[in-house]
Amino acid sequence: MIDGMKNILLEHFNRYPKMKVQDMVKLIYQNEFAGGHLIDNEEESLNRLNAEIESIKGCCYDSEGPLFEDIGNGLARLYLDKIPGRVDTTTVNKFFVNTSNSVHGSVDSFIKKINILRLCCEEGLLPYETEEVDRFLKVLSEKGYPPVSHSDEYRIAYNPAYRVVLSDYKTFFELFTGIDFLLKSKELVIVAIDGNSGAGKSYLSRLLSGIYDCNIFHMDDFFLTPGLRTAARLNEPGGNVDYVRFRHEVLNNIKNREYFTYRKYNCSKGDFDEQVKVSRRRLNIIEGCYSMHPYLINDYDLKIFLQVDKEKQKARILERNGPSMLERFMNEWIPLEDKYFNELHIPDKCDLVFSL
Repeated sequence: MIDGMKNILLEHFNRYPKMKVQDMVKLIYQNEFAGGHLIDNEEESLNRLNAEIESIKGCCYDSEGPLFEDIGNGLARLYLDKIPGRVDTTTVNKFFVNTSNSVHGSVDSFIKKINILRLCCEEGLLPYETEEVDRFLKVLSEKGYPPVSHSDEYRIAYNPAYRVVLSDYKTFFELFTGIDFLLKSKELVIVAIDGNSGAGKSYLSRLLSGIYDCNIFHMDDFFLTPGLRTAARLNEPGGNVDYVRFRHEVLNNIKNREYFTYRKYNCSKGDFDEQVKVSRRRLNIIEGCYSMHPYLINDYDLKIFLQVDKEKQKARILERNGPSMLERFMNEWIPLEDKYFNELHIPDKCDLVFSL
């Protein structure tokens, strides 16, 4: 933690040399607590966001400034002057609300990070007196550690206008802008997420569902039933999934019906679970390996591929599934996936590819 926090403090001071102790403490506060409070009125938050964006139009646009700025601990500042024309403000507000409501932090950790600021001052890396840091922290403590504002000097010099959001929104920002564009131009949008086991496909689908009102369908629910699992079928690139059933039970119904049901195949039971009821939504996310099978790929408006190197993949699967399942992944399922990716050139057919 020490090196990471120290680097963040020094990077920001080099970028913003007029920072005061107050601004340093604010940076540490945001690193630990994000927004520092729960957002219980999303509409009011959106109104404030729109008003702030409107107020800065044409007056403080920095063409060389960043869109996102890392503040450590999986968080970033998203600068509002870069928003217009790139992403919908309702999406940005969701970023902010979800972040504020999911990051809680602790006073103990915050104080440890303040001590790293003190250390930088003692070592002469930052031009502040430790007594000034202590005085500011004492006042903050007496008030119960409320959110910290920027100093007047910082505001005058840099016109800060941003929201603190999860760094994952930065990683996948191009995907969010693509979905926003499609939702403005199409009544029905279907997005597919394919990629390596352990690359984060399920996580990304959950991240999207936290921003948009959408349906999510998992290709794991459409693996082959025993009667279809022949040697010839398993030798077929992408043949490990029942793409015919997926088309008939899901894709066709997304387009044509207000309500429908589909069956989830449970590999552990070797049988189908109860049927899943689905209501029509404008945005539909298909996640999982084999979602880009040639029988399905032309139905998608946006195609995403997530890739991960073999060492990270092994580590993630081991943590998620344990050693015995890791062996099955490495010896059975991953070779089938790689055959499908390579022989059908799946990454090359995707609109966006993320290496995670």
